[in-house]
Amino acid sequence: MSLNVRFELREKLGTGSTSDVYDAYDKNLRRHVAVKKFKKFGDVIEDAELSQRFLVDARAAAGVSHRNILTIYDAGSFNGGIAIVMELVKDSLRKMLDRTPQLPFDLVISIAAQVADGLQCLHDNGIWHRDIKPSNILIAPGNVAKIGDFGLAHIPMSELTRTGTVLGTPRYMSPEQARGEVVDHRTDIFSLGIVLFEMLAGQTPFERPPCADHVLIERIVREPALYPSQLNPDVPREFNHITARALEKKRADRYQTAAEFAAALRSVKLA
Repeated sequence: MSLNVRFELREKLGTGSTSDVYDAYDKNLRRHVAVKKFKKFGDVIEDAELSQRFLVDARAAAGVSHRNILTIYDAGSFNGGIAIVMELVKDSLRKMLDRTPQLPFDLVISIAAQVADGLQCLHDNGIWHRDIKPSNILIAPGNVAKIGDFGLAHIPMSELTRTGTVLGTPRYMSPEQARGEVVDHRTDIFSLGIVLFEMLAGQTPFERPPCADHVLIERIVREPALYPSQLNPDVPREFNHITARALEKKRADRYQTAAEFAAALRSVKLA
């Protein structure tokens, strides 16, 4: 179904390697929404496969309802391409950290625990996100965190999710993801551990010069993570244990569920 008639694009909110996101107006329901319009790459086969993947991902995400997951309203053809219509949330954790590199620790706990809550819902539905990072964590009014962008998500029974392919953002990859292995829900726990570390310390745990992607990936695979208190001495020591557990190289040594991760975060006692 074509979305052109119903949705009118207004302001471009962001652009990425595969898509542009717009503030758009829903003329039927008279409300503002976000429209994520996917780019064409010129390869007909590749475009067809990507279009199918995005539609599969949109349908899977639309079937999951949770306060901490961005709501998907619709998906279909738009100006000759594919678009997904979503809940409009203009702020993100990335923008928040760019404005205020050191967030209050109670807000750090709240955001990370909310993301873990959303991940648990996804995992319960057999979906793992595989690209948890600050720009994919939207922040709604009241500091409500919402997981967005399902472009790399693993969907149950999908033949479009390849093994042996490195997908994701290098700074936030798990070791198994960096090696191109088959991943499970615990890859999201590792990535959220990196996001938590960044909120606490102002940078990701493996990010120091030299920082070419291949060097960074080698560190993720082989080197133990720093403690956030090594970079920010004001960080309560309880966070050292939590980030270390989330960032274990072996999946069996990490938190085994996102709910367990959320509980550990909410147990931190701040002075």
